Amino acid sequence: DMAEEDVDQDFTELQEVEDKIRALTDELEEKMVELDKEYSKKKRPLFDERIKICSKIPNFWLNTLLNHSELQEYINTSDYDCLRHLKILDVQDVDQDGMQGTRYSFTFTKNPFFDNQMIFKEFKYNKESGELVVDTSPINWKDGCNLTLKGAQSSKEEKGKGKREATEDNEVQSFFCWFDSREETESPIGDWIREDIWKDPFKYFCGDDDDEDGEEDDEGEGEEGEDGEDGEEGGEEEEEDAGEGDE
Repeated sequence: DMAEEDVDQDFTELQEVEDKIRALTDELEEKMVELDKEYSKKKRPLFDERIKICSKIPNFWLNTLLNHSELQEYINTSDYDCLRHLKILDVQDVDQDGMQGTRYSFTFTKNPFFDNQMIFKEFKYNKESGELVVDTSPINWKDGCNLTLKGAQSSKEEKGKGKREATEDNEVQSFFCWFDSREETESPIGDWIREDIWKDPFKYFCGDDDDEDGEEDDEGEGEEGEDGEDGEEGGEEEEEDAGEGDE
């Protein structure tokens, strides 16, 4: 009985220690959130400066998005002409009225596809319930130019270059379908833009996607292996020739 009481006491003490550790962990997470907010505010002027510079480079955001190995799969060739008008891509944290999340803004120059100057998508979580609210701006497509539907107009240079996959309900797989969706889940498109593109757009503009680099390295190793085999075969042939000469 005494042994059982000792074990119970040990468990009680262990639980008390675990509670203290958990409390410190929670405190650390809260401070990290506050620290992240603080530095996000400090970085905001630099983000604004970067936006101005990027807007001066022709097709900066089009090429940046296309150079992301996963995101490019969601961009149809018929989207290219429209995305050439994308001048500003902005990602901002949202924290107001008990909601927090991310807002994605896309600002375009005047274009033949839609009337909006800016379109956005926003994912916000209720801090208490954790409920996700998705908000997105409707795109005011011009007649015959809705890229999410079959039969949309495209430039002569893009016609026939890519297949626009259509669904039975007349929809087309387009990057702009992301703005139409209000699904109660975060799309990987948002994750890729926030975690990859926004953090280092210059890297993607230059085509330095890590996944692509890895594939190139693998291919390079394969080529070296083949060359090595050829070299060994060549060496064996030379040895045979040398032996015949001695005879």
